[in-house]
Amino acid sequence: MWGLLLLLVAAALVVSKLGYLEGIGIWTVLFTIGLLCFVVDGIFRRSFGEILFAIAFFIIINDELLGLEEITPWPVLGAALLGTIGLRLLFPKFSRKPKLVSVKMNGKEVNGDNKQPVFEETWDGSSVSYENAFGEAVKYLSGEISHVSTDNAFGSLKIYFSNAVLRGGSATVDVDNAFGSTVLFVPASWKVVVSTDNAFGSTKEQGHCNPDGENVLYIRGDISFGSLIVSYV
Repeated sequence: MWGLLLLLVAAALVVSKLGYLEGIGIWTVLFTIGLLCFVVDGIFRRSFGEILFAIAFFIIINDELLGLEEITPWPVLGAALLGTIGLRLLFPKFSRKPKLVSVKMNGKEVNGDNKQPVFEETWDGSSVSYENAFGEAVKYLSGEISHVSTDNAFGSLKIYFSNAVLRGGSATVDVDNAFGSTVLFVPASWKVVVSTDNAFGSTKEQGHCNPDGENVLYIRGDISFGSLIVSYV
C-alpha cells in the first residue's frame, strides 16, 4: 500500500505542476490519494471500519467539490460508524480470521460465562481463541500454549499470560481489534516481538521486556480504530 501511495503522490506532484489540478489544493489531492489507499487496504484486510471511515473522510475533504456540504462532517461520520457496526453484525464471518461459533474445551461443549454472553472461547490443546463484542472480558491463561487468537470488536478484552507456559519456548498471538481495546499482560522476563498493522489505531508497549529472554512471544495482527496495549508485568 505504501509503495502505491508514494507513486501516486509523485504523480500528483508532477500533474499539479503541469496545471492539470488548477483550483484544487495539492494537500487535498495528497490526502485524497492517501484515503483511497486506505480504502484499498481495507478491502484486502476485510475491514469494514477502515473502508467506511476512509470514504467518510474522503467526502469531508472533498465536500465542496462533491456538493455534499450538508452531510459533513458529523452526519457522514455517524453514518460510517453505524454502517461499520451494522456490517460487522450482518457479516460476522467476513473478517480474515475465522469466527468462533461455539464454546469448546478439548473438543467438548462446555458452558460459557453467563455474565458475558458476548464472549466466546475455543480451546484445542495448546491453542486458544477468544472473541469479544460489545462487552468486557478478562481471561487468565494457564497451562501450555502455542497459539492465541483474539477478535475484539467494540469492547474491552484483557488477557493475562502470567501463568502460561510457552510450548517449545515460543508462541504466537494473532490480534484482530476494531473499535475497542485489547490489553495483553505479558511477563517481563519474556522476549516479545510485536508486528501489527494499524489503520486509524495504535499499538503501545508499557514497560520493557527481556530482549534476551528464553521464552519468545510473537504478537501480530490488525488494529483498526482502537488500541492494542502490551503491558509487561
